[in-house]
Amino acid sequence: MNTAQAAVFTPATRAFDVREYPVAQPGPGHVGLSLRYSGICGTDVHIAEGKLGPMPFPLILGHEFIGRIEALGADAVTDALGRPVAVGDLALACVAVPCGKCFNCLRGETASCLAFGVTYAKPVEEAPHFHGGFAGYQEIQWRNIVRIPDGLDPKAVAAFPCGGPTILRACAYGGGLEKDELVVVQGNGSLGLFATAYAKAKGCRTVCIGSSANARRLEATRAFGPDVFIDFRSTDADGVRKRVREEAEAAGRGDGADVCIETSGDPAAFPLGLSLLRTRGRYFVPGQYSDRGEIAIPPHTITFRALQIIGSGQYTLDDIRAYLDFLAEHPALQPRFASVLSCYAVADVQTAMADAAAGRAIKAVFARE
Repeated sequence: MNTAQAAVFTPATRAFDVREYPVAQPGPGHVGLSLRYSGICGTDVHIAEGKLGPMPFPLILGHEFIGRIEALGADAVTDALGRPVAVGDLALACVAVPCGKCFNCLRGETASCLAFGVTYAKPVEEAPHFHGGFAGYQEIQWRNIVRIPDGLDPKAVAAFPCGGPTILRACAYGGGLEKDELVVVQGNGSLGLFATAYAKAKGCRTVCIGSSANARRLEATRAFGPDVFIDFRSTDADGVRKRVREEAEAAGRGDGADVCIETSGDPAAFPLGLSLLRTRGRYFVPGQYSDRGEIAIPPHTITFRALQIIGSGQYTLDDIRAYLDFLAEHPALQPRFASVLSCYAVADVQTAMADAAAGRAIKAVFARE
């Protein structure tokens, strides 16, 4: 491979264009990866829509890159978890760069670094060019890769390489999920589908509130096994609350859900989610990732019902490890995860982004299979 394509985003025009750049031997401490799968995250859509502040220069977006190790620079002998790597291995690139020096990092809270950076925040014209995931190649430090264990289908890993660890971090902050808890998942996008699968695997009774407008998404949602699916388009807020209360009573869980996980990104979902919880319930909020407006909430509800609200916006390398371990421990989920992918060539970036933004693709990925 002498050159590779990259989908370059120009913030000033919010446009992508496909360019070709030379592939060079990785520098010291770096690893060169050829594309297998690279997902489009909701964050990428937010950036392209101008709802999150990108860098002021043309760059390559993308933080869900899975590739084959093609070359190793000097001193690149392990992945970020200390496991040996070699040419031919598959690895997941993690673009997060916690500073390691701030108050939170020094306390081990690297997912909430106060000076958080990402590896792709570099001008595309700066060699080695391939800083982000929307490309046929990526060069990245060994400290930012996690080797994919043998036996894991990389297509399954590509389904939720960001959404999975994000949900796992939120659950870790919120004390985890316990068997027989009633868990409500708001949304059936990537975050919501993984949250549903994870809650079911933990032995929870699960209610998913989502959309049935996309038949393929509805099929995928049902495949992940929620005990109850509620279409928010055909059920008003009172109807949702009534159904969740009925489930709580039937399961002996008090006056509502033990846990509600907000993954929809719709601000209106937040006050509804609070109202679905039992007294002393826990609300995990990893889905409100961009500023989509303000909402009114009754603070006394939080006080008198002793609700716990847990925000979570990033994840750690250990969460990636936990995601891969989860897939290895539940092999029956791998074909279900793989089934949600819609694959595109890097050159088809405009179509891929449009399908991701409109929800036509459950999980849009750039792929070379």
